[in-house]
Amino acid sequence: MIRNFRESDLHDIETVYEKSNGAVPLKVTPGFFKKDKKKFLSETLRCCKNSVYEHVGKVVGVVSSSADYIEGLFVLPEFWGKGIGTELLNSATIGKDEIFLQVYADNERAVNFYRKNGFEISGSGVCQMTRLPYFEMRKTRK
Repeated sequence: MIRNFRESDLHDIETVYEKSNGAVPLKVTPGFFKKDKKKFLSETLRCCKNSVYEHVGKVVGVVSSSADYIEGLFVLPEFWGKGIGTELLNSATIGKDEIFLQVYADNERAVNFYRKNGFEISGSGVCQMTRLPYFEMRKTRK
C-alpha cells in the first residue's frame, strides 16, 4: 500500500536506504552511503513530497520527488522485482508532463528499470560527490 510519509517512518526509511544502496555494487569511497544517508534523511525528505510503500506494517520502499524531479527511489532488495518500485514511481509521476532523475551509469539494474518505465537517457555527467558517471533520464507524458 502506498501512503504519505510520516515522521515515524524515519527508522524504516533509513534501513531501506542503507540496504538498497548496499545491494548495488558501486565503486564509492567506504562510508559514502552512511554519510549520504544522513543528508537524505535530514535534507531530501524535508524538502520533497515523499511516499512510502508499506507491507504488513513495515515501510519497504520510498520515493521522494520535487516539482519535476525524482530525488530518490529506494526499495528493500528482498522486494525487488515485485512491482513496488514501479508503483512508487507511478505515484510520483501522476499529473506530470515531464519528470527527470539521475541514476549511476554503472547501476544497470536501475537504468533498465527506469527504461522499462518509460524513461529515456537525456544526458550524462559525473557526480561531484562520488566521481561516478551518471545518466540523466527523462520521461514525458505522451
